[in-house]
Amino acid sequence: MYSTFDLPAADGTRLVAWRNQARSGPRVLVCNGMGVPPEAWPRLIADDCRYQVAGWNQRGVLGSERPADPARVDIADHVEDAVALLDALGWADAIVVAWSLGVNVAFELANEHPDRVAGLLSVAGVPGGTFDTILAPQLVPRPLRRPLGLGLAHAGRMLGPQLNLVARVLPKGRPLAELIRHSGVVLPFADVRDVQPWVQAFFSQDWDWYFNLAVALERHGRIDPSFIEVPVTIVAGFFDALTSHDDVVGYAREIRHAEVHSLPGSHCLPLEFPDRIMDLLDGLEARVQGHRAGREYLARWAGAQSGSAEGSTAGSTVPDEVLDLREAPTARRPRPAVPWWASTAPAPGSGHP
Repeated sequence: MYSTFDLPAADGTRLVAWRNQARSGPRVLVCNGMGVPPEAWPRLIADDCRYQVAGWNQRGVLGSERPADPARVDIADHVEDAVALLDALGWADAIVVAWSLGVNVAFELANEHPDRVAGLLSVAGVPGGTFDTILAPQLVPRPLRRPLGLGLAHAGRMLGPQLNLVARVLPKGRPLAELIRHSGVVLPFADVRDVQPWVQAFFSQDWDWYFNLAVALERHGRIDPSFIEVPVTIVAGFFDALTSHDDVVGYAREIRHAEVHSLPGSHCLPLEFPDRIMDLLDGLEARVQGHRAGREYLARWAGAQSGSAEGSTAGSTVPDEVLDLREAPTARRPRPAVPWWASTAPAPGSGHP
């Protein structure tokens, strides 16, 4: 399914990173939800996945060390960890698949390191201001959402030791998975064979630390997502009880080229619609390929125009092949000779096998 390895962060924190079994194919970096294990993405960690997929467990959860400075759990720290993983793998860039808290990380990664993000699949999350979107399905007025959400996070932090005690004695087999499927956290049509491994991993973490991530998330304010230029696919859950469906669709409108999908699911869309998520990833990867081909084509055109006027048509500086495309709109668009993920030079670093 997947293997794990140690990942040293920039500040020396030892993180647990993971990757699936694929060693060729398009590269995918998972920016996961808060304290979410790899099991949340059953098709990405499947042995027959055509993508190279990697991610990491956030600071202090699921085997990763707590940072020496407890405050180093902000979104900026998660972005540094994402870059550290890309460098360790020798990946120059990757398609970023993000869920919930990870959407904040993904957009900040694209903002600060645009050359490392080839495309972005955003699932059930917003680029910032997350606490302004929670409790919307419960009809909580927007001005009250942030203080109430932060109060719940602080309460969870205070109850951490008791939650750890319950987690240690709670059986994490199929009965708990069935209970979760019928609780509204995950909707009943999710396959229990996908839900049970996630339940076993997720409920085994350190709850005494978990809610520190939530308190830190509240500090990340809303950002303008319109800066992003790479292909973006945004997925919202119509029955999402944690992140407002309307807020997800609302920020999507600010990205003119974004492809937006609304699914009849909860916050746990990767578990409820694993096959649909893979279809959307396949579509995004095709758009990334076209986006890269277009950039390469324009670069060649610009180089030809600056170096020589040869090949231009009379009275026009537009290359002949562009004119051909205009005259025949159904003509096949130019594509790179090799896939984008095979033609990009690896990033500095030794890489991880």
